[in-house]
Amino acid sequence: MLSAKEIAFETCVVGETKIKKKFAAVLVSAMLAGMYIAFGFYAYVVVNSGFSSTAYPILGRLLGSMVFPVGIVLVIIAGSELFTGNCLLALGYLDKRYRFSLILKNLGIVWVGNFLGALFFVFVLYFSRIAESSSITNTINSIAQAKVDLGFIEAMMRGILCNIAVSLAVYMSFSAKSVPGKVIVAVLPVFTFVLSGFEHSVANMFILPLSALLGSDITIPQMFQNLIPVTIGNIIGGGIIIPFSYYIIFVKTKK
Repeated sequence: MLSAKEIAFETCVVGETKIKKKFAAVLVSAMLAGMYIAFGFYAYVVVNSGFSSTAYPILGRLLGSMVFPVGIVLVIIAGSELFTGNCLLALGYLDKRYRFSLILKNLGIVWVGNFLGALFFVFVLYFSRIAESSSITNTINSIAQAKVDLGFIEAMMRGILCNIAVSLAVYMSFSAKSVPGKVIVAVLPVFTFVLSGFEHSVANMFILPLSALLGSDITIPQMFQNLIPVTIGNIIGGGIIIPFSYYIIFVKTKK
């Protein structure tokens, strides 16, 4: 188990590895991550929908929040490129290990790859017809509509809060060398963000198109009116607040 200070430097080392990856490897890894997050979100929907018509709908949200983290666990353990986690690349840049332009390139490829992976999962799920249950469809549409109804500032602020939690999940996973250790430290922050109702850009890349295919009135412009502020918020939370904080606390004072 690494110490708090050692985690910061391990994050920089991991960042160097990510930056050096070839385009095809980054894109395919990002597509896998988009699918993994979609897996977790759909599991959340299924659990949540089972309680939507009961006297205790909050129980569905609570239990659903316990299964959503499977997506992050798959990203961390199986190895893939998730936009929100890769925002931590900023820490290695602050330590002068690579250029800022390389971060922008990586995040751009990963964002697109995550979207493609999420869309692939959406189409496979849609044509499988497994999501056509009225309770599941209603839950998907309700979640998606609530997201597109958010104003720009609301969505951005929820994106900030989300990626403070998600980037910390990824950041803390570097502290553990065993699979159980990585799972334990990653699950709790993700559970917290889902239960709290924060906004994750990659998760929204899944739920918004799926809702549109299932007959909601959500349009493509509405999707991007949500994705843009949420992405900005995710960058602020996981690419500025967390990396800059740990740079000041540990990396800047390394000598």
